[in-house]
Amino acid sequence: MKHPLAASVIWYAAGLILAETFYLPPVALFAAAFLILLPALLLKKLRPLLIGPLLALAGWTHLTVQSGALSPHDLRARAGDSPALVTIRGTLGDTPGLRILERDGRQTEHTLAEVRLSELQGTNGWQPALGSVLVTTPGTLPPHFFAGQTVEISGVLSPPPRPPAPGLFDYRAYLQRQGIYFQLKTGSAADWQLRSTRSLAPPWSDRFLAWSQKTLAYGLPEEDEPLRLLWAMTLGWKTALTSAVTEPFMQSGTINDYLFRRMDEIHCLQRNFEV
Repeated sequence: MKHPLAASVIWYAAGLILAETFYLPPVALFAAAFLILLPALLLKKLRPLLIGPLLALAGWTHLTVQSGALSPHDLRARAGDSPALVTIRGTLGDTPGLRILERDGRQTEHTLAEVRLSELQGTNGWQPALGSVLVTTPGTLPPHFFAGQTVEISGVLSPPPRPPAPGLFDYRAYLQRQGIYFQLKTGSAADWQLRSTRSLAPPWSDRFLAWSQKTLAYGLPEEDEPLRLLWAMTLGWKTALTSAVTEPFMQSGTINDYLFRRMDEIHCLQRNFEV
């Protein structure tokens, strides 16, 4: 067989599709998997016929367990569909990232961060809570907020918005694929509090990004749009991926041509600076 794993992938993918279409309790799925696994282990003749359904059940069970609200402290059991003013405590899953949006010729800045909850304060006081929340904050956050820090944030908790019309981008489904079922909108950086009791160093990836940006900008007179685009294309920096930043790339025709020309300019400026 040229593709020995193709059938396995198809069976497993079929299980994922079944999990999206039909819901069965995890107990029932585990029981069905055991009923198939037992004869597959005992009867060699039936084993090739039972491996496929067993893989489908594995995919079905995996997605059901990952997306189901199994814990009584799950955030989906604590919070409803209506917006509510709450305070959350948890750990930053990643370093907050700044996003710049352009609308009607104006730029607005906001910061996105994923917080893994440990506690939730609502009308009933502080309660244990499990789940991830996407926190949106206007403007920027101080640099001492980074991945691994324990934080306390106040804002309005609600499910992500649905698409305004059928066929448009479904932001709620996009976040749910990542295990995020709620978003928290804050008023400003003043709604954030750092609760970490011990000092932590920024993640290595954050330090590398800062060093790389400084190195690529070495010798250049200012931080301009082509430099930001170079950061985005070489370092995965998403902060300023706006239409204004990507315009030089669109004019250059190809990514390689633009990168080579830009790197030549940087090297020339660096040589002039050293002289």
